[in-house]
Amino acid sequence: MNKKLARGLSLLLAILMMAGTLVACANDTEDPGKESGTSTGAESEADTLDAADEALKALGDLDYDGRELTVLYNGSFKSENYAEASVSGEEGDSSKVINDAVYERNTLFGERYNLKYTCIERDSGALMTMVNNEATAPTGDFQFIDTRLGETATMTTSGVLYDLLDLGVDIEGPWWDTGTADFVLEGGVYFMSGSINTGDDQVTYVLIFNKKMQQTYATTVPNPYQTVRDWEWTLEYFNNIIQNISADNGDGKWDELDTYGFLTTWEYGNTFFLGSDLRYIINDATVEEPTLFLADSANMEKALNVLELSQAIYHNNNASFMSPPGQEALGVTAFKENRGLFFGEVVAHLPSLNQGMDAEFGILPVPKYDKAQEFYRTWTHGSGSAFAVTSAIPEKDKDTIGGLLTALAIMSHQYLKPAYYDITLTSRNIHDAESAEMMDLIFANRVYDLAFYFDQQLGFYDLFKSAVNADSDNYTSKYQQNAKRFKRTMDNLLRKLRKD
Repeated sequence: MNKKLARGLSLLLAILMMAGTLVACANDTEDPGKESGTSTGAESEADTLDAADEALKALGDLDYDGRELTVLYNGSFKSENYAEASVSGEEGDSSKVINDAVYERNTLFGERYNLKYTCIERDSGALMTMVNNEATAPTGDFQFIDTRLGETATMTTSGVLYDLLDLGVDIEGPWWDTGTADFVLEGGVYFMSGSINTGDDQVTYVLIFNKKMQQTYATTVPNPYQTVRDWEWTLEYFNNIIQNISADNGDGKWDELDTYGFLTTWEYGNTFFLGSDLRYIINDATVEEPTLFLADSANMEKALNVLELSQAIYHNNNASFMSPPGQEALGVTAFKENRGLFFGEVVAHLPSLNQGMDAEFGILPVPKYDKAQEFYRTWTHGSGSAFAVTSAIPEKDKDTIGGLLTALAIMSHQYLKPAYYDITLTSRNIHDAESAEMMDLIFANRVYDLAFYFDQQLGFYDLFKSAVNADSDNYTSKYQQNAKRFKRTMDNLLRKLRKD
């Protein structure tokens, strides 16, 4: 693993120089750390472009000889792949901004590396069939794959994806999400999320607060941004400040029409779990094979402490309202109507909060377990996007393909990421510089637990959130049932990747 991760000095120097943080895809006619971060917008555009160019130069000369380089993408992620030369819409419209950024990236990418960058759009089922067929009977119709994290994880254990490390892809650059680099299977990394993707950012869990209500309770809920900076934004602290805020609307029953300290969903139980730097499976470069994190008694004790705190947040004193599965709009409406001090959801909900909400809102990371925890953590739902490469790449092309994927990631960091992060998020849906600072912290340290992307096979996904929701004490026994068959299940999943 260490040998695979070794990188040339020139590329590492170029990475360090990064300031912070293009032919358009042809239309397929068949079926189309502790210190607070700084906003990616803090550097001038010229500085960002110059630094990215230095990183691209460090890759050396890459030439694809005028051939087509094609990404096969899930239709849910069209905006991060396909772009047109011009689209209708007012200047500054979010969809137009993203389209223009992707078009510029794709155009410059094609020009720089002498290739025609094209796109093939398919739905999930057709895409996975094409990837599986390509592995057994190569057509060369596509090289890159962009689909849901959960589907990509499944394809990985089917042996139909190329190990990115063997392709020489730099997975440590700031254009990749460091969390997906930890998704190691049999010593290989088979997919990454990063600046290429916006779909993974959309389903990343955050905490949103109502500034109007925060001012009302400023004595007991002081400036939350400063609490985060002071490293005191912990689960216990959060539980304490949401108590004694809820108020019944006078009808004598607690429902979505009342006022709460916290509005959330069933999934947020898992968010408190992962936000506390817990996980079910360790499968990063530090272990030879996937290992159960909670097999360590100290880790299990911590998990039970987090469970107790999470249950208190959900159930004590009517402090919280949980929208039932499939009725998440109830929480959105309550928050927009100023009936919730905090709202736990994914980034994708931010635009809707700007429609009909008279109060300002801010963004915060998920609370840590305690002050000693090194990073604020969160997670990305399995419906988010990830990039991969088909295993059918010819041996003669593998070094070039690896370099081109790295180049596309760097150019996405240069063009797409600022368009999504600084313009779509910061300028339109987040109303202050502090929230942009918080977003840096949130996106920097996401957790990718294998158990959350192989939930049907491993059975861990629902355990914690169900115990939180039901206020149940059966979490340990349920966990042990799955733990007993873990090794056998993992062996079955990884059989096609074994090299012995």
